[in-house]
Amino acid sequence: MDTYNGIVCISTAQLIRSADNPAGLMAENTLFSMIYRKKAKIVRRGGGEGNPSLIAFDSLPPKYKKMAQERFGDPQVEAEKDGLLNDIEIKTEAVDFYKKHTIEYADRIESLPDEVQELYVNTAAVLDALKIRWEKHVMAQRSKSKRPLTGEFWKNAAAATQKLLTLKENKIKHDLKKNPRRLQEKLQGYITHGYGYLISERYGNTYSVKITEEAGEWLVARFSTRSIDIVTIEQLFAEYNCKADKAGWKKLKSTKAVRDYLHRPEIEPKWYAARYGELAAKEKFGRQHRTILPTRRDTLWYSDGTKLNYYYQDEDGKVRTCNVYEVMDVYSEVFLGYHISETEDYEAQYYAYKMAIQKAGHKPYELKYDGQGGHRKLESSDLLKNLSRHAIRTAPYNGKSKTIESAFGRYQEHYLHKDWYFTGQNITAKTKESRGNEEFILANQKNLPTLDEVKAQYAKRREEWNNAPHPKTGIARSEMYRTSVNEETQAVDCLDMISIFGVTTKAAATYRSNGIEIQVKIQGQSQKFAFEVLTADGMPDMDFYRRNIGRKFYTRYCPDDMSMVSLYEKDAAEKMRFVTIAQSFIYVQRAMQDQTSEDLSFIRQMDAANKKMRIDNERERNELLASHNMHPNQHGLNVAPLKGVNTSKAKKGKIDIGELQKEVSNMAALEEKKKATRRAIKKAEKQAQVQQDDDRTDFYKQRMELLQQSLN
Repeated sequence: MDTYNGIVCISTAQLIRSADNPAGLMAENTLFSMIYRKKAKIVRRGGGEGNPSLIAFDSLPPKYKKMAQERFGDPQVEAEKDGLLNDIEIKTEAVDFYKKHTIEYADRIESLPDEVQELYVNTAAVLDALKIRWEKHVMAQRSKSKRPLTGEFWKNAAAATQKLLTLKENKIKHDLKKNPRRLQEKLQGYITHGYGYLISERYGNTYSVKITEEAGEWLVARFSTRSIDIVTIEQLFAEYNCKADKAGWKKLKSTKAVRDYLHRPEIEPKWYAARYGELAAKEKFGRQHRTILPTRRDTLWYSDGTKLNYYYQDEDGKVRTCNVYEVMDVYSEVFLGYHISETEDYEAQYYAYKMAIQKAGHKPYELKYDGQGGHRKLESSDLLKNLSRHAIRTAPYNGKSKTIESAFGRYQEHYLHKDWYFTGQNITAKTKESRGNEEFILANQKNLPTLDEVKAQYAKRREEWNNAPHPKTGIARSEMYRTSVNEETQAVDCLDMISIFGVTTKAAATYRSNGIEIQVKIQGQSQKFAFEVLTADGMPDMDFYRRNIGRKFYTRYCPDDMSMVSLYEKDAAEKMRFVTIAQSFIYVQRAMQDQTSEDLSFIRQMDAANKKMRIDNERERNELLASHNMHPNQHGLNVAPLKGVNTSKAKKGKIDIGELQKEVSNMAALEEKKKATRRAIKKAEKQAQVQQDDDRTDFYKQRMELLQQSLN
């Protein structure tokens, strides 16, 4: 039943008995006959699905009225109930209001219980619908120039609201009274005061002790401070009550009121960072991204160092642990490269990246790493920039963003945990299964593996991890990586390996008479290496010595092959410019007894080369002085002879002043000689450059062959 234009109606679908409605009150022909004989009045003619004709209930014969009341109940009440159901709407504003409402008791602060929130939201929705029904009733009556039937409306409305509590489907729980007058008063109060009017006094603040804004600020400040005595909740409660009388605050009855206030969502961020640190506050209150992982290999690599979770015994039988640095492909979770060392340093990272590149055969599109260990040295050497298109340092103290840390946790839990000398997972793991059996390990200290055995076992566990099914796809990680293709990543060849993994010293070193010396860390030990530039026949390049002693060079080297390095200079734009290749400095035995024939031959050759260089320098100096009339002989003085040099073999003797004066007077001949000398120098320099280019080509060819052999 329903009300149409203020008239209580019953639909023809309810009246007519049919296969779809066997509980109907009459046959279809009977209803049509009643309408024809004006025993039933049509209020609305139907049309279309879901829009049946409506018959005025009061126009039906008494027999059928009684049957309808027995079958459907009081038509007035049913009509009002159906109208209410149509107008009831749960509003978001009401849901938010009751959800945010808090009750501040003397000893605690609470929100409304969920079932109470639902009750009040439903009650507000019913009252909103009643307001709409009342306004419709008033308008309908006034359209007929009649006064609203207040008593009858509220009697039917009260009955209809109670019917809502008994519905089998879509039951609507509310706390409205049965009394029509009380229902009317409730609606009036709700219209005047809003949602808060519906809240019972027991959920209000009548019996609560409110912490004022001033008192709340003092609680937050006192709990946050680190400059005076740090207090617990209990101590803060005691101080608050001591201060309350002077400040005009109401005393609290228990510590729970303080605790509940401080832990309110809008209050907690105000003191959390001061109490536990800003990073902890960032972790708790900062928004966390939900990211979509890569869909192909080499899109993103993560690298990180961690403790290798195995105990081992060193040469002295002492229990030790070490670190491992891993490089992982995020798409497949394959561990590509690693290095085991005592600490997470530059060397560990270098070798782990090198293994990863060798395994992948491609540069990653993006590489993420933290800022710890030796990464700053890698950054300064440009290795990370050369390694990938984008090398990005992850935000510090943001472990949740690192996929590799999640993989480490599962790797430790499911694979390293298999071995009895497992140290346990990292400190953030809390379960008992994540801990090693320290008692058993201590009882078997002498049976602990050596470092080499640990390295072998770790390599085995890595293979198990790489060959195990990926948790998302069920396909082996190594198979996922092998079958995936990334067209945007660059393949790596032998020359790329040299370019990427050659490390440039941070500071320039001076090329001296005993070559150039650098100090670098190799296999955990700081070592010194000396180099010099050699000629094509493997002898020291004396011409390079003559022109570059005292000059500073940056050295580019490969830690796993220190037999050869490249020398660079920085230009005006701070760009590195390649100069030449230097090789290991040639050492000879100092003691005659230990010297070989090769040593003796080399010493004689170097002695002759040094003397020749001295003689050449002396000749050039004399010629320069003479050309400017500054030679000692030109002023009646003698030139000091070269010590330790056989001047007769060098064709050197006392320079005659007359010859010098004649040579100086004959300027035309001298100028011609200068030109000839310059031409000879240019020709020699050109030949030297050609020779240097040939030497460089041979060097790279030999390096490529050696590197290819090492890769194979």
